[in-house]
Amino acid sequence: MTEQESNLSQPAPEESLKAEIPVTEGLEEGSPAEAEEEIDLNHLFPGEETDLNELFPEKEMRSLLKKVQRNKKDLGKMKDRFSDSFSESDSD
Repeated sequence: MTEQESNLSQPAPEESLKAEIPVTEGLEEGSPAEAEEEIDLNHLFPGEETDLNELFPEKEMRSLLKKVQRNKKDLGKMKDRFSDSFSESDSD
C-alpha cells in the first residue's frame, strides 16, 4: 500500500473529532421561549450589592453568567459526591 492510499483509508483528524463529539447545539438553551426569557442576574447572584442586570445588559453576557453559575453549582455537587465516596471507602 502506498502512503497516499494509507492516508485515504484513515479519516482526517477533523472528521474523526466531529464523529466523536455529540452535537449539543441548541440543547442547552431548551425551548425557544426559554432562550428569549429575560435572565435576572440579581436572582442568580443574590449576595451582590450592585444591580447586575444594569451592569450586564447584553443577553449574551447574561446567558454566559447563568451558565457559569450553573456549572459552579454542578462542580460543588460533584465535589460533595467525591468527598462522600472517599470517606466511605476510607471507613471500610
